[in-house]
Amino acid sequence: MAIEYKATDIPGKTLYNREFNVQIRSVTPIEQKYILSLAQKDQKTQKEYIDFLKKLIVIDNPEVQLEDLYWYDIKYLLYRIRYMTYQKYPIKLEFKCSECGSKIVQDLNIGKLDITEPENIQRTITLENLGELPIRNKILRDDDVMTAFADKHNIAEDDIQMRLLILDLCLISSEERPLEKLWELAEAGEITAADIILIEKWFEASEWGIKEEVNTVCPNCKKEASKGYLLSIEDFFSVV
Repeated sequence: MAIEYKATDIPGKTLYNREFNVQIRSVTPIEQKYILSLAQKDQKTQKEYIDFLKKLIVIDNPEVQLEDLYWYDIKYLLYRIRYMTYQKYPIKLEFKCSECGSKIVQDLNIGKLDITEPENIQRTITLENLGELPIRNKILRDDDVMTAFADKHNIAEDDIQMRLLILDLCLISSEERPLEKLWELAEAGEITAADIILIEKWFEASEWGIKEEVNTVCPNCKKEASKGYLLSIEDFFSVV
């Protein structure tokens, strides 16, 4: 049986310099087994997931690669693929209650999420000591880049603040200012905490696509809260 691709649009289409169209398809049963085995591997890279996604997402302009898309648009396509494949299965989210610490399990029903269109997106950001830098905001080409960089500089896995800094540096990195150079500037104090705050505020204000946010009620203390959730690529392919 031939695999059927369906045309779809992306919320950020007007932000690209080149014209292109996108088609997507659902995940086959054999591919579902593969993605499960990939998720269970002790050592896996972002590249393995990207290579898999390239089988599901077809772009008709050869000058536009999957890695060239903004991460928010890739997430949007992942939602559509997930819904085509597992329409009856919501994504299970787990939270911890801020009041009593109890575990909260909540369904994210991806068939009912709202799409937000990009408006007045800021392409560059002015940092305190570095002037204007372009915001890359694209999928990282390989998870190993960040992990190897952390290992090289003896950054512990549980040092969340430092890893967030590395992620921010990856996202503003460009050909002129590679990650290593940005790290040297950060160590020298030329990338300041104020710069990092500006980057994080930019991301908060400039999201488009589909936002992961649910209203939760703690089963123990009944505390109500609105929760945001950061999905990883493998979350889209899991029905557990």
